[in-house]
Amino acid sequence: MADITRVHGNGKAHGSAAGAISADELVILNDMNMDYFKIIVQDVSGDVADIRNELDVGESVAAILTLIGTKANVEMYQVEGDTTGQISVAVKGKDAWTTGTLQTAIRALGAAVGTNSVDVSGSTVTSSGLEFV
Repeated sequence: MADITRVHGNGKAHGSAAGAISADELVILNDMNMDYFKIIVQDVSGDVADIRNELDVGESVAAILTLIGTKANVEMYQVEGDTTGQISVAVKGKDAWTTGTLQTAIRALGAAVGTNSVDVSGSTVTSSGLEFV
C-alpha cells in the first residue's frame, strides 16, 4: 500500500500556525453547533451520587439524558466508571441549554429520580468544552 506524505495542514483548529499551543485546542470536524457540559450528580447536601449502576432504562442517567433531549439532541455522552458522579455530554442545539438552565432543570427532577430513587437535587453543571474527563 502506498503512503502519501502530508505537506499541508496540521492537527490544529483552522490550520493554525505551526508550533506549540498555549491553550486547549478544540478541533471540530463535523458541526460547530454543539455545547459541552459536565454534570456532577449530587444530592441536596452536595454528596456525590455513585451512578455507575444507573444506566438502565428508567434509571437516573436515562432521566437526565431525556431531560436534556427536551431542548437539544444528545450527540454523545460519557458516564465515568468511578464514584465521581460525572456525566459529560455533547449536545446539538447550541445555546438550547446554559449551565444555569440545565443545572436548574436537573435539580428540579428532585430527590427520587429513576427506579432507584437517586437524589439529583444538588447536582452541578459546568461548561467543560470537549473535555470528557
